[in-house]
Amino acid sequence: MMVVSMLTFTMAACDDTLSPIIESDQQATMWGTLDMNADVQYIRVIPIRPVIDKRIVDSITLKLKSTDLNTGESVDWAGSEITFDDGSVGTVFKSDLKLEPEHTYRIELTSPDFKFVTSAETTVPTIPVAVVSEESVTVSVGPTGAVIRGSQQVVWSELSREPHEIEQWYRFLEFGSYGFLDFKLPYDVPSSYEEALGQLEIALDLKRQYDTLRAKLNLDQILLVGLGQTLTILDDELVPPGGVFDPEVLAQPGTMSNVENGFGFIGSVGRFSIEWVIADESAEKLTYHPLNGGVSANGPVGQKADISARPWEAE
Repeated sequence: MMVVSMLTFTMAACDDTLSPIIESDQQATMWGTLDMNADVQYIRVIPIRPVIDKRIVDSITLKLKSTDLNTGESVDWAGSEITFDDGSVGTVFKSDLKLEPEHTYRIELTSPDFKFVTSAETTVPTIPVAVVSEESVTVSVGPTGAVIRGSQQVVWSELSREPHEIEQWYRFLEFGSYGFLDFKLPYDVPSSYEEALGQLEIALDLKRQYDTLRAKLNLDQILLVGLGQTLTILDDELVPPGGVFDPEVLAQPGTMSNVENGFGFIGSVGRFSIEWVIADESAEKLTYHPLNGGVSANGPVGQKADISARPWEAE
């Protein structure tokens, strides 16, 4: 009991304001990912205080702006205090900035209390090109009945790096409805990436994908509109050590940071999508109900990828 009493007395007598931070040029932490498909961009800012005291409320004046280094155009961001799910409060800046592919953006955080500008730069990935080959769908007779086979190849080129994520999806139209139904398939198709060429080849098994969709959807009540793919490409610096997002590794200070006069990371993400149709004849062989008018390409047809938001996943 004596030990506890002495410890309590000692703690009560101490000042609970700590000053462990060594004076340096690091003024703030900035975290954010600029997304080509987002309507609003967000960056969280955490000023570095010289004193750690939970009783002190930040009253520092902060300003954040972005500059397109390719055009020189600058945009001021709006800042506000946000309460997060865990109850903590933080400063978040937002802007309706629309990103341009291959452009480099400089993010600058300033304050009358800062000696220097805290900044970071990120370059948006390049728009790739996609070539979709003509599909091949055959029906033959086997010992147990009809045997259906279907295949198609998609080749992406001019990729700045290997995709972080690949999505394969189908678009349908419900009978008597004007709304589309987009269904994202689990991505498990064979693909090969050649870094030297910046090229990704994807081989689609159309029959296998049909079987997956049949198990999830009532294909007798919907019309096949088309197919699509979406690639998510990270900028050159938004790649963790070893290419793996390991929380234990990333938690180490300075492991992944591109902020000058501060800590944190500002990156950019590109999402690129293409859509195409298969011929009504091919769709019918696979036993889809096609939306009349689908015609196969007469040989490979190049399609420059259109930037679009990711489709929502059907329940």
